[in-house]
Amino acid sequence: MTELANASPLDEAEIDELEAFLFSDLVSEEALDYPSLHGLLSAVAICPTVIDKAEWLEAIFDGQPRYADDAQQLRIESLLLRELDGIRTELDHEEPPELPCDLELDEDSLLTPWSQGFMEGVFMREEDWFGSNEEQVAELLLPIMIASKLFDDDAELQQMRANPKLIQGLCQEIPDLLTDLYLLFRVPDQGQPKGPKGKAGKAKSGRKR
Repeated sequence: MTELANASPLDEAEIDELEAFLFSDLVSEEALDYPSLHGLLSAVAICPTVIDKAEWLEAIFDGQPRYADDAQQLRIESLLLRELDGIRTELDHEEPPELPCDLELDEDSLLTPWSQGFMEGVFMREEDWFGSNEEQVAELLLPIMIASKLFDDDAELQQMRANPKLIQGLCQEIPDLLTDLYLLFRVPDQGQPKGPKGKAGKAKSGRKR
């Protein structure tokens, strides 16, 4: 639970406000954009161990923003906390989270930065994610790993990328797989998720930054 439980989702104006801050001179040029931070916060919400707010804020902003004043800091952090709470609420209700991008993977797809942000969140606690369920977690992460394009030197994933129909089918499953991961870490006795329907072999958890 976050400190803003049951808060309403961000509306379009608030998302625009957040994006304007992310692209302002007050933050690092390496700060995440909105799709990427949504991906990272999705991983923070799913992670089997708690990640402190200060840590994921630093990951989003690539350091500490130069806030104009305390009121601006409170406003921006409250928007991010509401975003995280909204994702957690969907997962708590076993609802596939709504992603801020289409699930089609093409050259300019926002699914790629979303997936890169998600994997950055996974890398923050990689041992916790893969510690006791490495094979199954890797299978569930497979579509996100492919969409992130961070693992393009993996021969197996290269082979899968040669089949666009397979890749598109896998990407369509990402919201459901997020729910599977959340349940796997919290209610393992409820049954084992089946993983991607289009899985063609085992994904690897090796990291490439």
